[in-house]
Amino acid sequence: MIAIVILTLVVLLIPFVFFFKNKTHVGFIVLGYLICAAPMLYVVFDDMINNYEDANIGLGLGIFLTWALTASVYVAWLISFIRSKRKIN
Repeated sequence: MIAIVILTLVVLLIPFVFFFKNKTHVGFIVLGYLICAAPMLYVVFDDMINNYEDANIGLGLGIFLTWALTASVYVAWLISFIRSKRKIN
């Protein structure tokens, strides 16, 4: 499970690095990253602390929500990238 968490957090970090190229908005980068990563971090820490023995549906939903937020950020980054390329040409 730790591998999934690390993979998700790294994949989530990529669009934030490229989406905000203006380094004056570092606060927005960190805040956006934390907002998107918070659901998964919460459920993983909750699962590690409580050690549920049955199926934890909250864990799956938290990871699914984080992946959905990651996909949304990637789509927004892709749209802004295409728009910037069209303005240049």
